[in-house]
Amino acid sequence: MARWPLISAALFTLLLAGAPDAAGPRVTTTIDVTADAFADNEESAGISPDGAFLAASWNDFDFNDGCGFSFSTDDGKTWAPRTFVPGFTAFTNDPSIPGTGSFPIAGDPAVAFNPRFGTFVVVCQAFGAKGGAINLLATTFDPTKADPTVNENASYVGAQSPWTRPVAVVTGISNGAQKGSTGHFPDHEALAIDTGTGLGHHFGRVYVAWAEFSGSGRSPIDLSFSDDNGASWTGPIRVSDTAHKSDQDAHPIVGPDGTVYVSFITAPNEVSLKDNFAAIAASRDGGLTFGPTQIVAPIVSPVPGLLPNSNYRVFSNVLSAVSPNGIVTVVWNDQRNGHSNIYSSHNLSPGDLTRWSTPPVALAPSDKEQFFPWIVSTPSGRLDLTFYDRTPDPANTLNFVDYAASFDDGATWNTITVTGTGFDGDNFQACVASSNCGVFFLGDYSSVVSTDASVHLLYTFNGQQAQDVFDTNLVF
Repeated sequence: MARWPLISAALFTLLLAGAPDAAGPRVTTTIDVTADAFADNEESAGISPDGAFLAASWNDFDFNDGCGFSFSTDDGKTWAPRTFVPGFTAFTNDPSIPGTGSFPIAGDPAVAFNPRFGTFVVVCQAFGAKGGAINLLATTFDPTKADPTVNENASYVGAQSPWTRPVAVVTGISNGAQKGSTGHFPDHEALAIDTGTGLGHHFGRVYVAWAEFSGSGRSPIDLSFSDDNGASWTGPIRVSDTAHKSDQDAHPIVGPDGTVYVSFITAPNEVSLKDNFAAIAASRDGGLTFGPTQIVAPIVSPVPGLLPNSNYRVFSNVLSAVSPNGIVTVVWNDQRNGHSNIYSSHNLSPGDLTRWSTPPVALAPSDKEQFFPWIVSTPSGRLDLTFYDRTPDPANTLNFVDYAASFDDGATWNTITVTGTGFDGDNFQACVASSNCGVFFLGDYSSVVSTDASVHLLYTFNGQQAQDVFDTNLVF
């Protein structure tokens, strides 16, 4: 592991052409996307192949209690005034104006750009309805039809609507107990889109994967896919095999040959801190069937839900990315050294999920806490990763945001801290249209999206009045 110096815009202009690879990326802007009076966290983002269009969604604790939303048409230099995704909850941010959805609550957003249709796909978990109904709902957003000048309760709908009607990816029920529920509770969904056009690909196919909590401590991984940009769905299709029934953090990715990979964390049951593993399964037929679950590496000491010196929840997360050469890199956080640090491992040959690099690489070994990793691969094969890191704080309390890059499929990493200060995640609470409810919550993930030239880190940080969503842009 090496640390890049944090290169300012002024210093970067003095560097010779070609120097960024050696000196590291340049941080250009950091923008408070939401600047809200109430909490925003757990962000997901998508980016168009040329980097011009970006969109982000997050848990929105405004009165709409759904999925907040914003977009950019200039590579993140500016963002539209925040709003929310319509059609999910029955509320807007004005108590006198009803929403267009039917659910009381929505969250757990997932966002990606579909190049076949030129729109963003947005999926959120909507729940709390009568009878315990819970849906994963999908809609699409066309930034070319959006009007950012309208009132926030119009969700960018002006002369035309940029949104499609939400459609259920999967439906379920819950008795109110998410884990161990006697119903069927789809949770922590993530999505991927097949952007390839060659043999083995299904250009524009949308994949959504999630953990299906179905009672008795069982939560296998399921997946559905859509070939019409979310208007209809095929599935659910079981991803994890019968030997692995207590799983979480499903993360789908599409390989250069069209293979669909889904990584996740697996354990004997939902509370066990023993025999936890980073795992993965693959489909060679476009998501119709999946092969046996393969173990990437043991998670020796999973984070049990809390870190030292904080009240918001943190668990061990497993994420993955696949390079254009077909090598899959898996990252996770593990307390094996006494602190939650980020680790990575990659398979030793394309398509083979039975052999992985050992021992796992510690990205930035630290005697402080690191958590919420998220990873993507660029068209050139650079791996981009972000995570929270308390290393700069001697008190092991303040969270800084790191960016790490690998040019060799995760064998080595270069890391920089992109925030000049850290934030105390307990400073603001996550309360619906309120600032004091006793709930400390940062969400469960952050996000990174990128092209070969530009990287955007989307993360929760303390704003002036509440937790806000920030975007830090780096360029190579």
